[in-house]
Amino acid sequence: MIKKILDTLESAENWLILAHEKPDGDSLGCAVALTYFGARRSKNVLLGCPDPCPDRYAFLLNNIECIEMRSMPYGFPGRHGVVICVDTSKSSRSVPGLLSGAVECPIINIDHHKDNERYGLINWVDATASATGEMVTDLLSQSQWGIELNEAIALYVAIVSDNGSFSFASTTLKSHNCAMKLLNAGVSPNEIAEKLESNLSAEVLRLWGRAMLRSETFAHGICAICWITHDDFKETGTSRQDTENLVNFLLRVKGVKLAALCSETESGDAGRREVRVNIRARAPFNAREVANSFGGGGHDLASGCTLQIPITEAIKALRDKMEKHVSTRFPAHQ
Repeated sequence: MIKKILDTLESAENWLILAHEKPDGDSLGCAVALTYFGARRSKNVLLGCPDPCPDRYAFLLNNIECIEMRSMPYGFPGRHGVVICVDTSKSSRSVPGLLSGAVECPIINIDHHKDNERYGLINWVDATASATGEMVTDLLSQSQWGIELNEAIALYVAIVSDNGSFSFASTTLKSHNCAMKLLNAGVSPNEIAEKLESNLSAEVLRLWGRAMLRSETFAHGICAICWITHDDFKETGTSRQDTENLVNFLLRVKGVKLAALCSETESGDAGRREVRVNIRARAPFNAREVANSFGGGGHDLASGCTLQIPITEAIKALRDKMEKHVSTRFPAHQ
């Protein structure tokens, strides 16, 4: 599969590289690394995403641009190009029009989500990888050109963002082996940690404080939930991108193994609001099963969904579903 992808990339003149909506460190890190790699191979490369690059990851874009795309670019990459989607399980999470007839070239789909829809001409899906960053690290390291520093930094961010800096259960020996390759390319772990973790503003701190004040535990302390309203974002001058990793704090509460964060945002439809839900779990519980019941998806231990109902109703529906999930795994807690 790696050889097939490398051959396809080498034969294409134009590369369109796409991160998924609301890009996280894994998707954006992989996309940035491939952008640098393509430029190094003298390809015409365009990096795009349905949403803006979060400020937290802006340091990855040294001399490249991540274009906010509301539709596929006209005429690019054309029949002599290739589209590369990274960490994107569903085409609906990519740029609108991805699967339209206007796309004349192959789509390469590189992802580690178990529920990937296999929408590409070439589908490389490895659910055993802790991050898509592991897969792209293998891809570049097995090419004859290796990995240069800018690419290595982006891929290290991709990996540590998705496996909790090697603390999640998804972390494997391969995760550390990939990290070793990136450190050999010049990555400084402490510098990356400082850029990713020491960047909260006072506004974000106040936003997180509001969520923590509302946090609740239930189902005999196994579940926890907190929420942020649209007014919270407005009054603190923050946005949904500032909630990344917030839900993980709930798993630090002793005994909590299933946690959810609800964020009320405007959907862009005449001010209509929706509730984005981030769910995290520890074994034996499954975040993806909870998310799937609301039409969402993701990983067993990290998933999400969107609810088109008022936030009060969303919180109640989510609590009910989480309690039911716990009761099916531990009947004694009914």
